[in-house]
Amino acid sequence: MSLKEISIRSSIRLLVSAENLLRPLRSKTGDDVLILEYMLPLGCCVHLTPAYEAIKRRHPERTIAVATRGLGLALLRYNPFLDHLIETPDALASPRTAARSLQASLTSRGIRPGLILTGASDQRSSIAVTAMLASPARRGGFTTYPDLYHRPLTYDLSTSQIANNLRMASIAGASSEHLEPRVFFSTDDVTAARSLIQEVNPQGRPTIVFVTQTSGGQLTGWHTDRFAQVIRHAHEKLGCAVVYVGIEKDRPAIEAIRSAAAGVGSSVAGRTSVTQVAALLAMSDAVVSLDTGTLHVGRAVQTPLVVLGPSWQAPTEWLPLGLPWTRILRGKDIDRKTIPKSYQLDEIEASAVVAALDELFSAYPPSQESRDQRVARSLSAVDHLAHSKH
Repeated sequence: MSLKEISIRSSIRLLVSAENLLRPLRSKTGDDVLILEYMLPLGCCVHLTPAYEAIKRRHPERTIAVATRGLGLALLRYNPFLDHLIETPDALASPRTAARSLQASLTSRGIRPGLILTGASDQRSSIAVTAMLASPARRGGFTTYPDLYHRPLTYDLSTSQIANNLRMASIAGASSEHLEPRVFFSTDDVTAARSLIQEVNPQGRPTIVFVTQTSGGQLTGWHTDRFAQVIRHAHEKLGCAVVYVGIEKDRPAIEAIRSAAAGVGSSVAGRTSVTQVAALLAMSDAVVSLDTGTLHVGRAVQTPLVVLGPSWQAPTEWLPLGLPWTRILRGKDIDRKTIPKSYQLDEIEASAVVAALDELFSAYPPSQESRDQRVARSLSAVDHLAHSKH
């Protein structure tokens, strides 16, 4: 351990000792639960949702609140397993500022957390400090500095991100039994998604969504010519309308793939919010996706999925293993250090994706009944942001 690390740990112990003297903890039972969520890659946000459901199902009488910002707010806006969704400044940038804002919101809403939790992705010292400053509550979950927490957890690399988050939920007395992630949307989102589908698929064909771009920074892309083969098969052999989703910056890359596929399909990149994407996926018949955030939204709304997964990452942590309506394609495990810079999921052939898509369509044939069931499962009458100023 370095001298700097020793100094930090000594300071933390002094801080905790001072807290114990000056600010006693609240009751250990019957208290509100507050979760801090400030690490906001889309997959991280989606994979934390089972924990909210698990806690609320175990303690329907307790108030469950999440403090977050940005994408976290957008994704959780309609989640019925939460009682409060609180926007604060970024805890990663300034724990003191975030804690001050959070304190004010907790007071104005009459929330008295007895337990503050952080999930598997939020292992940051600044988030832990925000928890300490925000309220005199027990702290639990994942953290880089266990001395700051009353119930610290260590991430288990042998299991999934979801399973780790459910371990966090178990600190609140919730069951650690597996739950699938959930993403909820509003009737307005359904209307917007339906309008887009009618625009790009006026003939009412089965709809396949392609997720061809990732957030970047990882070796998870696929070859344009292989995407083009699968897209043309979906259109010409399966008789589907093809839709490309993504964000604004994805448009040029999506257009290059669409061009390679002889102009098949329509892009709605940059035209949807995250909950509108969820509604669009629920109203579609299949998704072909790289390992990226939108994949996890598709999983959450239970649309049949063909997943192109990287061989250099353990599939257990992120991929939707064991779900009957998913087909996961990846090669043999490889060491990331040996991968050339030009790597684009080279071991996955277009023919394998075509076969997986055909099999999925046979097992889960497109139907309006299936679309309606998916929409009904994720449609919510709750809107936390509509009342956030009250």
